[in-house]
Amino acid sequence: MRRVYIETYGCQMNVADSELIASILRQAGYQIIPTPEEAEVILLNTCAVREHAEERVIGRASQLSGLRAHKPKLTLGILGCMAQHLAETLPQRAPFVDLVMGPDSYRRLPQILAETSEETLLDVRLDREEDYLGIDPIRRQGVNAWVTIMRGCDRFCTFCIVPFVRGRERSVSAEEILRQVRLLAAEGYQEVTLLGQTVNSYSDGHTDFAGLLRAVGQVEGLKRLRFTSPHPADFTIDVIDALAEVPQICPSFHLPLQSGSDAQLERMRRGYTVSQYRALVEELRRRLPGVALTTDLIAGFCGESESDFQQTL
Repeated sequence: MRRVYIETYGCQMNVADSELIASILRQAGYQIIPTPEEAEVILLNTCAVREHAEERVIGRASQLSGLRAHKPKLTLGILGCMAQHLAETLPQRAPFVDLVMGPDSYRRLPQILAETSEETLLDVRLDREEDYLGIDPIRRQGVNAWVTIMRGCDRFCTFCIVPFVRGRERSVSAEEILRQVRLLAAEGYQEVTLLGQTVNSYSDGHTDFAGLLRAVGQVEGLKRLRFTSPHPADFTIDVIDALAEVPQICPSFHLPLQSGSDAQLERMRRGYTVSQYRALVEELRRRLPGVALTTDLIAGFCGESESDFQQTL
């Protein structure tokens, strides 16, 4: 039984993906271990949002490749968003890496690991149909679990690489999501966080995000329900109604604004104005007294004037 060590960088979606990868490999006969020193396979599940994160991963991979002094057959892989983004240059920048795989290729990981090659093995095909249906992630024991309800993004904000490294938007069926949540509740998990790049744009063709919140709220044994990250343009009145109706909802939401200038929001292709964002915040506070809101802001984005910056302040 080959031993695998998985190291995760980046967002909650990457944490959930690492749990998925662990499940795929365990089903294929691999043993997941918590440290790299005894592993025959080391996988770095990576982020591409910041250049510093990419340099950090390459440095870490170089460091781990030193274990080959005692394990010459060690397999070292870079997975995830950085792998997708830098697929063409990684073999040259990190020649000590054996395989490079994007976020839609994890089902094929056992097959790729079984191959031998003198060159870096690449699998970075984006697959709009891949939702990893039927794979139950290996989750860490605790009270909270991540449940991925959608993958990819169709927003194409001008500052964001996600649609290019995670592909176009597709939603997991509500039936599959409810199956996972029921299983988690039965196993003693008290809190579930629903994950998506723009989580409130969820739709499987029959159930939208508001309907999904109401359905998950009916799961017996579930005490708390969270989600991340919503997009302001998809925060409908029906979603707010559902938030007010479902008692398990934790009234704390991360609602990225990005800029307080309409001109900047247009350059960013965010799909809303400052006044629309303010109206949304006011409605959330009216319907959910005591709601906690956090946000993201980008300073110095292309074209930003002093006036744009002051409007954000």
